[in-house]
Amino acid sequence: MKDILDKCDVVLDASDPDFTEQFAEAIGTQPGDTVEIITPQFTRTDGVTPVAALDDFSALHKLSPETLKAIGCCPWDEPDEKGEVLWLLPGEWYDRIPEGFPLTCIDGKTEPFKRGETDDDTRFGCLAYGVVVGTPGDD
Repeated sequence: MKDILDKCDVVLDASDPDFTEQFAEAIGTQPGDTVEIITPQFTRTDGVTPVAALDDFSALHKLSPETLKAIGCCPWDEPDEKGEVLWLLPGEWYDRIPEGFPLTCIDGKTEPFKRGETDDDTRFGCLAYGVVVGTPGDD
């Protein structure tokens, strides 16, 4: 399988009637070649069904990793040097997140939630932001 990313300097219009032929030419495929296009995964793959939402979002900071997973949150990465982990919120919670609730994005910035302004894009069933939670026992 060859990677075509080095040939991504051509801009095509997907609505053009000749798009298929233009695409094949742009990436250098021949008739009969198989092309696999991989797109982002939006739905959950972990089998977890998130709880409807929480009554007290501020309680998220105090929950154990096991509880966070069980209610539908997903860890973004491994614990940092302080033992903290960013837990992403389930996409299903977007309409229930309290206005102004501080959320940490995957880029590390923390901003207040603004319904209709804060991005609702989900990947693997989670939003691109959540809460930072320390190791149990941290205060």
